[in-house]
Amino acid sequence: MIKTIVTIGVIIVLSLLGYNYFLGDAEEKAQSREIVGKAKDLGKDAWELLKSERTKMKEGKYDGALKKLEGLYASLKDRADELADSDAIDRISELTQRRDELENALKSAGGKLSGESKRKLDDLTSETEDLMNEMETKDKAAPH
Repeated sequence: MIKTIVTIGVIIVLSLLGYNYFLGDAEEKAQSREIVGKAKDLGKDAWELLKSERTKMKEGKYDGALKKLEGLYASLKDRADELADSDAIDRISELTQRRDELENALKSAGGKLSGESKRKLDDLTSETEDLMNEMETKDKAAPH
């Protein structure tokens, strides 16, 4: 119902805009041209934003993700030490090693990750999240 109303509203606005653009008086034509110009600018701005994000990805947006993981592992290791959780410490060491391997792959590939490396990064972040959830559960269960 609402979709139909919105669709009808859009059709009415576009029809009115088209009519005024071609058949309206001078003021209506000017107003219609201004609206069409703004719509074109919006389209250009959206396209520029997309290109900008793509460029950032090519230029090493992954560097930031890997640096954040490095800092996260340091704080997780500190917390695991406080909990005396040797299993978590071992897993953090393994995750850190995998992160280092990805960082080396990123550097050797000139800042671009292959499809397999992207999958490895996704797996690494997923496993890191799982470890964080487990450590949080253990922390809540531990007496304070």
